[in-house]
Amino acid sequence: MSKLSVETEYDKAVDAVATSLTDCYMRKKYGDCTESKCKTCDTYRQQVNCLNNMPDIDKIRVDNNVTRQILLRDPPEQKQVKGIDYIKASASFYLRDFFSNFIKVLAPFIGMVLFILFLVCASQCYEGTYLYGQSLNDYDYSKYALPGEAANAGKYRKHILDILDKTKSYARDINNDGEINCVDYACIFKLLWDKQYDSNNCEIVRNKSGTMNHLFIRVRQYAGTPWECIEPQAALKDINRYFMEDFWPPDIYNPVYNNYEEADYWYEYATRYSR
Repeated sequence: MSKLSVETEYDKAVDAVATSLTDCYMRKKYGDCTESKCKTCDTYRQQVNCLNNMPDIDKIRVDNNVTRQILLRDPPEQKQVKGIDYIKASASFYLRDFFSNFIKVLAPFIGMVLFILFLVCASQCYEGTYLYGQSLNDYDYSKYALPGEAANAGKYRKHILDILDKTKSYARDINNDGEINCVDYACIFKLLWDKQYDSNNCEIVRNKSGTMNHLFIRVRQYAGTPWECIEPQAALKDINRYFMEDFWPPDIYNPVYNNYEEADYWYEYATRYSR
């Protein structure tokens, strides 16, 4: 297929709820509706029900989506001015518009350059040292270990937290499909992990069922230890809750449908778009 898409029903729901909320905002701003009507409005009731049934990650995405739509749909105020004031106002508006579009065009290139610089710096770091100069030995690994685990397992969990934090910082639309979704987060997590830790202990996994079509990550401490499935978008909400089960209820995420045979394909996909 020429353009890969793993959009879930939740992605569509996020867009639909965000568009509905934006419509309401615009109507109230321009006097076509009022806050007092929300109590008897079926649309408002449906919006609340949708948000209440969404995971925290999708609520954040709705909020960001609404912000973007408002900025796109709410034009700058057109003031009634004449003469030299009109010329100044027009020039100011068109200059802002020009620089705004100019920045939008350059943003992907700037992001690519920064990402390449990061990978170059990461390649120069030795095992056990973070990119921001702090040694793994500076941390008390025991506080990151789960109950019953040895200290080295705490070190392994610190690796997970470190890459989750970096994934949040470097998240971008790597395949240029117009979205930053689970594909981007899973691929970026994998690329960052491979730069610092053993690539054999991290794989991209796909879960496709009647309720989910989603990419995420599984990691292990070292060969022979159990794999653990984690949500690479975890750092967006709470970096200390990163297991898939922390974010997805059992009626949506069922590990029975995890596909581990596509790991090589997704690795090639991630590296292809990182070039």
